[in-house]
Amino acid sequence: MKKTQSELESRVIVGPHGVAAEEDHLVMGKVVGIGVGSLIIFLVGILWAWRIQVRTMEEAQPDGPPPRPAALGQYEVGIVNQRLFEQDWHAADKIGGQHQALGAGWGDQPGVKAHVPIDEAMERVITESRNPPPAPTPAPPSPAPQTPAPHGGPASPRQ
Repeated sequence: MKKTQSELESRVIVGPHGVAAEEDHLVMGKVVGIGVGSLIIFLVGILWAWRIQVRTMEEAQPDGPPPRPAALGQYEVGIVNQRLFEQDWHAADKIGGQHQALGAGWGDQPGVKAHVPIDEAMERVITESRNPPPAPTPAPPSPAPQTPAPHGGPASPRQ
């Protein structure tokens, strides 16, 4: 049945600036039906993909997954570190030992220092740069050169 002009105009809302708009009429049954239908389609797709994956894995590995490798869980396999960097403390321990050795000195026998500790050496370098060494003393004058003999030959000690 066709609506009259007054019924159509009753739905029109006129705003403060003269803009006319029609009321929104949503059919909630259709909206809910489309939402439920799309969820059912997604559920069917999920189950279908899961079944494809299970069938493919059974074809690829008929006896089940392979056994766990023996080297799994070791710190290093070949030359590759297997732990996450956050969990690996070997580098920090090694660097700590090197810093301790630099601070304490090293030698063939325990407790014998073969070099100055790094802190003391740095202090020495700083003080030497602030106080430069004195200028070298001038060299003494060189002895007078010998005069050659009158006949042109080498001078003899008996002359």
